[in-house]
Amino acid sequence: MRLGLARAVALTCLATLIPALFLAFIQLPHLHPLWLATVGGGIVGFSLLLPVYAWSFGDVRWLCGAYALVSLLGLATWVWAWTSPLKANHAPWLWMCVGIAAVCAAIATTVPLGFVYTVVSALVFGAVRMTRSGGDLSALEAMQDVLTLLVLPTALLLLIRFFANAVDELDATTADSQQVEADRAIDRALHQQRTVLDGIIHDRVMTTLVAAVQTDQSRGEVAELARTALDAVADAGSAPDGAQPLDLHQLARLIEDMVDPVCPQAEVIVDASSDDLTVTAAVASVLGQAAREAALNVSRHAEAENCTITVSARMDRSDQQVRVDIRDDGKGFDPEDLPENRFGIRVSMRERLTHIGGTVDISSRPGDGTRVSLLWVGREQRSADAAARRRVSQALRSVLRVEMFVFLVWLMVGVQVLVGWLASLGEDGEWTPVALGLAVFATAVALWRAGERRISNLGAIVVVLCLAVISELAHVPMPAARGLGYGSWHGTVVMVLLITVLVRGRREIAWVGLGVFMVQALIWTYGHDLGPYVFLDIVFGPLLWMVLATLVVRGVRSIGEQLVRVRSMSRQNTQAMAESFSKLVLREVWLAELRAQIGPLLQNLADPAHQLSAEERDACRVLEGRLRDALRAGNLVSQGVSDAIQAARGRGVEVVLVDNRGSRLPETVRRETLRQLERLVRDSTGGRIVARTAPEGYAEAVTILRVDAERNLTTIDEAGTVTVRKT
Repeated sequence: MRLGLARAVALTCLATLIPALFLAFIQLPHLHPLWLATVGGGIVGFSLLLPVYAWSFGDVRWLCGAYALVSLLGLATWVWAWTSPLKANHAPWLWMCVGIAAVCAAIATTVPLGFVYTVVSALVFGAVRMTRSGGDLSALEAMQDVLTLLVLPTALLLLIRFFANAVDELDATTADSQQVEADRAIDRALHQQRTVLDGIIHDRVMTTLVAAVQTDQSRGEVAELARTALDAVADAGSAPDGAQPLDLHQLARLIEDMVDPVCPQAEVIVDASSDDLTVTAAVASVLGQAAREAALNVSRHAEAENCTITVSARMDRSDQQVRVDIRDDGKGFDPEDLPENRFGIRVSMRERLTHIGGTVDISSRPGDGTRVSLLWVGREQRSADAAARRRVSQALRSVLRVEMFVFLVWLMVGVQVLVGWLASLGEDGEWTPVALGLAVFATAVALWRAGERRISNLGAIVVVLCLAVISELAHVPMPAARGLGYGSWHGTVVMVLLITVLVRGRREIAWVGLGVFMVQALIWTYGHDLGPYVFLDIVFGPLLWMVLATLVVRGVRSIGEQLVRVRSMSRQNTQAMAESFSKLVLREVWLAELRAQIGPLLQNLADPAHQLSAEERDACRVLEGRLRDALRAGNLVSQGVSDAIQAARGRGVEVVLVDNRGSRLPETVRRETLRQLERLVRDSTGGRIVARTAPEGYAEAVTILRVDAERNLTTIDEAGTVTVRKT
């Protein structure tokens, strides 16, 4: 923003130099040569240097300060620089530099000092106008010039101050939101990796341990399951990146390979009507794992003779939908009786599908088989980009608040209406009140429903027509003998309202309105033989500010597009960082702990020549229980708690863990919970202990009920405070 502002100011100074030199050429014979060399040469030199520095270095503060200082010095010394005994016919040519000099002063120092500079320079100019060198105006006429010079720089400085504060606020908000987004991305990635690991534990490890405990299971089958579990654990932390997407046939082949070992009777069918669609390797893996779990349930529970898996895909507008349907002709069941905490359905199917934006639908009736539908929906990138652009557009509209825009427009138009009314006093301006009323009406139309941003075509045309009529009515009382004078109040009104129409989305109509205004000015100046100077004086301001407003609107749009790109890259980088971090945690923490816990036992199980002892079968049973506790109640389990529970169960203590919380407990609550639970379990010699976490929002986060000779209830709130009472 600051770079854009510096370049805009540099271009404005350069553009202002053209009419200023034109007027200065007329006044040149009446000015002191030393003053011309110092002030005139300084303004010309700084105006030429500003664009060079703005595009080469970006920092133009010292040049802006020098420009503002020379302009104010030139105004203050104008009376002494005027060497002619004649009264000036025109305002000092420096008046064209006063407005941009105020902006330069704000850039070089601060916006409040820019306001001070505006007031001082306007008052000095008004004082000069009442002298022979300034045209010898009356105090009333000079006051009108002061108001004219005050309004536009003041509005610009207010806009700069507000926009700078809003952009700083947006920067801070964006930084905070990016940090929150990064934290959430890490949480999501960790949860996803945990879900993958839980699926491996449930599908591979626990299945192997249960098979090892069963005496009727052949040793070769147990060894094969153990080797598969070891391979799954080994591969969990080293999934290849950048894998190529799979088409529908490849996805079906993957599902067939994953399902065949657990459900040999399953037949995979491909609906090839949309076989040009593809899915990423990650999505294919999740769909395959979920289909495998559904097929495993068919083998274990359905007593089905046939199982059909249909893989299909289709496009729905901008959405790509991939569906995997698993149907069997088994005994079926009542879905209402299905426990919510069934590990295979919750971990291997629902949670995995949720993480890739998919859903699971299970329909069944007793005696009528079962259908499991896996649906994944992937939106195209252009939809995400469009949503991002909408969010950026909303953010920019929140920065450029409507109230400030409306205030600035009414401020500038209101001051010019006041100047026009003062100018009509003592003049033959019977149509001036009509022109002033039309100016107020056109402003109201231009700002009607400004919160909607875009003005209607009809509203924009009405504004342009009103401005055309205002210009005709304002030209009637303008004193041709003196050129413009203070009767040209309507020029600023035209400029402000055309810029309003431009900003509100009707660029073509705004430029047509400017063309009409320039044609009217040309006809009036030509009809009164006023020459090109007066014409240039009338049209220069509106033309210059319309060009700048067009550039600003394009610049804001460019900022929005750049912000979309930056946010998109930021999301990608954040996601990549989160995935890298979660894989590191998976590899270095979770998998390391799991290998230390199950590695030696699984190695023995994987050796078909190794004969399992009774102690090893007991170890498998205990380890399966520990893993089941960890899956069922992750918030209530640690290594110490697991050891204590194992020992307590050996003493006949029944320990039940129930985790109803959908997220991780706060760290202080979790530490206190594990400490209290481990102590209670170690101290118990019989009876029953039930530990339960409550869903988010409950005052009591954890309850631990100990039932033995006495009934004690331990509660821990969200702050980690422990309360023990008898029940």
